[in-house]
Amino acid sequence: MTISVLTTRQLDQYLDDVSALHKLVFPDASIDISPNNELLTYGLVLDGSAAQKATNKVVGFGAVYTRKMQQGTRTFNAGIVGGIAIHPDYRGQGLCSRLMTQFDAAQIQANVEHSFLFAYEPRVYHAVGYQMLHAPIHFFDTPSNQWASFVYRGGMVKSFGKENGLPIEPHTLIEFNGQVY
Repeated sequence: MTISVLTTRQLDQYLDDVSALHKLVFPDASIDISPNNELLTYGLVLDGSAAQKATNKVVGFGAVYTRKMQQGTRTFNAGIVGGIAIHPDYRGQGLCSRLMTQFDAAQIQANVEHSFLFAYEPRVYHAVGYQMLHAPIHFFDTPSNQWASFVYRGGMVKSFGKENGLPIEPHTLIEFNGQVY
């Protein structure tokens, strides 16, 4: 298995395979992995020889985005992990944990204080330090093309030990300043 952190240009050759993986893992969801100004990094898990794309099989994927968010009067650097998918035949091998370790490193380097993700299976992410998010969020809901506020089921947060960082308040609204990935 090879886990790679990629730029947009490097990911281009795998877009069809990533799209197929997302359709397999999330058959009822439309997941957009287009780059934008918030993209920090992509992560790709390949089974096969890293030297030749023809022998590689995309078995995992995810992306990290960053932006400023607020909770009350406090503004902080935030990461949003999205589009995480591991092929069903490859689950239980620690691939998600290894991918998340790469994402943690990228977020720490980008001075992220709190990382958010919205999980179908939260128990998987508890193992890598994420906790349930109980605070409501205000975000742009892309399917309805409007702003919404609610406690997102499956919402999770991980805080990185910043010297002056404050924890997320459990019941105070978080202004996401954009969409959820």
